[in-house]
Amino acid sequence: MLSLSFNNWDDYGVSTTLNAVLYIDGSEFMEFSLKLLIEGDIYSPKKLNELRNEGWDGYFPIPKLNYVTLPSDINFYSAILGKLGEAGAKSVLGIIRDAGYLKNIVLETDALRLIEHKDFSTSLLREGGARKAYSDGWRVLEQASSGIDDFTLYTRRYDGTPLPISFKFNSDILPYDINILIGPNGIGKSYTLKSLVEYWLGVASGDKDELEKVGHVPFDDSPNISKLILISYSPFEEFAVDLSGTKLLDKDAYKYFGFRQTVKSESGEQRIGISRNLPASDSVNSLIKAFSDDTKFGFLPNWIGKIDSIYSVLQESIGFDKIAVEVISPLDAGDELIDFVFKSDEKNYLPLTSSIFQLLMDWEVDLESAIDFQAGVVFLRNDNKYEISSGQRLFLYIVLNVVGQIRPDSLIVIDEPELFLHPTLEIEFIALLKKVLEAFNSKAILATHSLAIAREVPANCVQVYKSCEDVVEVDHPPFETFGADMQRISSYVFGDNGVNKPFDEWLSKKLKEVDSQSDFIQKLGNEINEELLIKILNSGGK
Repeated sequence: MLSLSFNNWDDYGVSTTLNAVLYIDGSEFMEFSLKLLIEGDIYSPKKLNELRNEGWDGYFPIPKLNYVTLPSDINFYSAILGKLGEAGAKSVLGIIRDAGYLKNIVLETDALRLIEHKDFSTSLLREGGARKAYSDGWRVLEQASSGIDDFTLYTRRYDGTPLPISFKFNSDILPYDINILIGPNGIGKSYTLKSLVEYWLGVASGDKDELEKVGHVPFDDSPNISKLILISYSPFEEFAVDLSGTKLLDKDAYKYFGFRQTVKSESGEQRIGISRNLPASDSVNSLIKAFSDDTKFGFLPNWIGKIDSIYSVLQESIGFDKIAVEVISPLDAGDELIDFVFKSDEKNYLPLTSSIFQLLMDWEVDLESAIDFQAGVVFLRNDNKYEISSGQRLFLYIVLNVVGQIRPDSLIVIDEPELFLHPTLEIEFIALLKKVLEAFNSKAILATHSLAIAREVPANCVQVYKSCEDVVEVDHPPFETFGADMQRISSYVFGDNGVNKPFDEWLSKKLKEVDSQSDFIQKLGNEINEELLIKILNSGGK
């Protein structure tokens, strides 16, 4: 059953939103919003109530009306397809007159007329989840592949002029799964990410009224992504923390991971607070969500198991046996847990598997009181806690958080991942990220200073930020960066050939003090490398 109820949400003078709940086998399966546009009407919920008062029984299709609908969640299509099969799913979409289905499969002229109306783009296509459902939901029924298209983002320079930044995600040969923004500090990389988030969500600087006020168009085509996950562990970032307090209905379309969180004061006012424990507690929440999603959506066609993905991605990296959480007290959580909990380092750990998680759900265990979320996810080897460095832990947490929150066709945005990784871990992190992106048909954008990361990305996916006479310009490198020499990348991106380096200054001073390059080389002995030797020999003399 698809149950619809009244909602007075206003999309710039047009009200088309209905609360929607999908029930499967008598149980609530998912909540979302269903946008419904009626030809010649701007207040759909009120119109439906009027029809009920005039004798309509409330069952769809609505008689004698031309209308189209659009869900806020693309998972709606997979759910009805998995439960009803292709013929049943198409019947449902025909009854509710789904816009994407009528446009791309049925090719109905009455629906096309409504889809071309300005209220369709203003209201039905206002939020990212609905835009994704419209562009790719019908593909689920056709079992056609979806994906994230290339797009150009236009940020605003200080003088108000647009700065185009082209993101490429599709190639027949090279891996275009990750795009990077690279350049010196303070030149606008984080601002680009912030603009991307706000423009796609339609909040803050991306609000429709704000954009019209300054006459700015943010995209050539709005990114057809199902969800945006942003990760930033910089102490100076100012990204949106959550969507509470915004005009958006689909609060799950965006997820932030960092050190900032929304907290309530004693007076009830909301403010932003900083917590160093957030990455740890987020990792536990994300692990629980991964188990929950597998339990709930496992019957869907082509569902990718999140827990299996976590194990396949991370086990090769650190070689653990089990993933566990620290429990505060087994007895407080129920006597049944005693059989699964064991002690290590005087602490109680509960390994989590699909079967154990299902038992916890069946027993209705209060996880909030049973688990120490602040301890984070724990990795076990031979029933002992596997000790890892703080940098390793944080990047493992990131993988857990991404997999826990990801949907197919998500965009993962990470600001300066190298802040907590040494060069070897940077490469390992990219390898793990690529596995996650491939599994969930998703893409990523990274803002970075890392030459090691730049070497892993083709030039068409590299955005180099440069300041030219106080004006920021962004362009691709004029040479192929994929597998290139890091010194060449560094020279082009950061212009270090034109910077006086401390060792150059030291060498120039020493060469003025010595009578012979030969004697100087002999004195250096084993403390000389090939590059320094060449510089000395090229300095003149014999």
